[in-house]
Amino acid sequence: MKKLSVFVVGFILLFSVACAAVSDGGKDKQDLERVDFIHFKKAGKHDGKPGAALCYKLMGVKWNTLPAGYVINPSNPDSLSEGFVASAISTAAETWDGSTSAELFNNGYSIDYSAQYGVQDYRNSIAFGSYRDSGVIAVTSIWYSKKTKEIKEFDILFNTYYPWGDATVNPAVMDLENIATHELGHGIGLDDIYTASCSAVTMYGYSDNGDLEKRTLEAPDVTGLQKIYGQ
Repeated sequence: MKKLSVFVVGFILLFSVACAAVSDGGKDKQDLERVDFIHFKKAGKHDGKPGAALCYKLMGVKWNTLPAGYVINPSNPDSLSEGFVASAISTAAETWDGSTSAELFNNGYSIDYSAQYGVQDYRNSIAFGSYRDSGVIAVTSIWYSKKTKEIKEFDILFNTYYPWGDATVNPAVMDLENIATHELGHGIGLDDIYTASCSAVTMYGYSDNGDLEKRTLEAPDVTGLQKIYGQ
């Protein structure tokens, strides 16, 4: 009986240590919830019902620790330069920063050609890549704590099915800054809007080749942002 008691106590201690290891540093992955936001090319079955609308929607989650850094993988099939890609994305991030007193995004972003979309590693990775649905322009994935509703990570994927670039120069391409501004809105806690009467706002869930409208925020985008992070 004495040996059995020692074994039981030892097992309990080992189990406790293992559980503590899983939760170490507050990074308990079992507490994380993932949600994906799909940016469609054309309006269709996802259209919201017509009528009055606020034209913004909050996810109910936010960053508690700011600014949020991000990593850019500029590798792309369109031969866009590293400088162009980084400039378009960082300009999009600063568009949100300019509409609230909070410093949302870290100006010191990094370039990493190994960064991947969809890998939960507590890095906010932005990359180009193939997506299974050709009707999807981009996807943003958010991981947040179910307990605290705190965003822990976002990843963004620009679908290489489409040509990317600067639509002020070539209206046949998907404008990178335009789409990045929308996707980064998800990264700070804003949801998609599908109501047709709200089609001018940055968080409207559809875009097309040549679209530049999402480069600048509309009043509803700013209202939603400031409801989360203040003026």
